[in-house]
Amino acid sequence: MAAGKVKIKEMGLRDGHPEKEGVLVNLDDLVAEVRQRIKRKSTLDQLAQEASGLKVVGGIHGESTKEIKEGTAETEKPAEESVQSVEVIEAVPAS
Repeated sequence: MAAGKVKIKEMGLRDGHPEKEGVLVNLDDLVAEVRQRIKRKSTLDQLAQEASGLKVVGGIHGESTKEIKEGTAETEKPAEESVQSVEVIEAVPAS
């Protein structure tokens, strides 16, 4: 307080997060900083809600996908071999 700074701490951050132990903020910027963080949290929550129920179809370029062939065990196959192009990959509602 004597230096004109306060420490704010967002609860619920995962271990290892760079702001896990809080952030020093100028006292003059406190209200704006808290408002910005609340808005960002709201936006992230909204995006997470919109994304729930979506699934990736066809894998992600560069990642391995598991293929199950009739009568054989699962085999690892690079996604670019199983997907013709990145444009083919899209999110669809999970059923």
